[in-house]
Amino acid sequence: MFAPVNLRAIDLFCGAGGLSQGFRQAGFDIRLGVDADADACATYRLNQPGTEALVADLRELSPVDLLDEAGLDEVEIVLGGPSCQGFSTHGRRNGWVRPDDRRNFLYREYARIVEGLQPLCFVMENVPGLLYYDNGRFWERIRRRFVRAGYRVRHELLLAADYGIPQLRRRLLIVGTRLPGQFRFPERTHVGALRRDHRDLWERRRLAEWPHLDPHVGVWDAISDLPWIEAGGGSERARYGGPARTEFQHRLRAGSRWLYDHQAAPLSKEHLRQIEHVPEGGTWRDIPLELLPTRFARIRRTDSTTLFGRLERAFPAYTITTQFNNVTTGCYTHPLQHRALSAREGARIQTFPDRYRFVGSLESKCRQIGNAVPPLLAEVVAHAVVAHVGAAERGVRVAA
Repeated sequence: MFAPVNLRAIDLFCGAGGLSQGFRQAGFDIRLGVDADADACATYRLNQPGTEALVADLRELSPVDLLDEAGLDEVEIVLGGPSCQGFSTHGRRNGWVRPDDRRNFLYREYARIVEGLQPLCFVMENVPGLLYYDNGRFWERIRRRFVRAGYRVRHELLLAADYGIPQLRRRLLIVGTRLPGQFRFPERTHVGALRRDHRDLWERRRLAEWPHLDPHVGVWDAISDLPWIEAGGGSERARYGGPARTEFQHRLRAGSRWLYDHQAAPLSKEHLRQIEHVPEGGTWRDIPLELLPTRFARIRRTDSTTLFGRLERAFPAYTITTQFNNVTTGCYTHPLQHRALSAREGARIQTFPDRYRFVGSLESKCRQIGNAVPPLLAEVVAHAVVAHVGAAERGVRVAA
């Protein structure tokens, strides 16, 4: 049995490296990342020293190919987040999951590699919609495939904000293990409301029922120390405007002398006029109807859409998507400034360390950041994997 500190991992559909970064922070030995996005692999290579980043279509690689690329004869952990856009809210604007959308079946390539490598454990991340498609039958097919490969499979929907991440991002985590004992997902460390108008109620409940848990981390706790920039402004490298103000900021600034990728998308005069009417915590409903695009006439004012939304300092952000640099696509307007979030602000909310640099155009950087698993969420899952492997190892020693 391998000691947890020696666990070697590869990351399939690695993107910019959110999963790998979190597992590396937990002490894992990450040997290989694979993705078809060249910019994402360049970002991965820049930030994951000693780890190979392979630009490739996983369908064209065998398990042996991956071991050769990683320089290994076996691997203990397989990570990965097969593309899931067909199941996500943003990815299916033209209808529900389509059978001809190849993005919905990349899990098969992930499963094929797991079957071939037979790691001790695998960790797969996806969107919650995967559980519900076809009344759960789609998920059941995936689960059974891993069970036939010899794994006991557990899954959980984790809310990022419940683990100290300033974001109401809910993701499906699937863990399979061949080890004895039951894998246990991490206990939450924070609690709070999902809606702003329920915040006081949830804070009273926290103090009464869960005094050992911290309140959710707000957006301002994450980004208040970053220099003010104009829409279309900022730079790839700059100096900090001042010291860290919160424990969260201290953690993400550790080891970084420079502030990277603090760049914001330009804003048209039309969009500037629109968001000038949106107060902190407000949305498109605060914009005069005559300034809104005609399509908004078909949206009921009671709809829960966050289009043109402005973030509220004390509240977590909504899910950071691949288009968080565009004020028209969701609640991505800076709490106090008339602009969208910068790439670095999105990375902060996703819990990437400030020393993490992104490669490509601003649009590419934001796509990589939005597609990533928050490293802090990956880290708490990684510690749960360490605990599971360690418990199995102790059991083997006792039995011997």
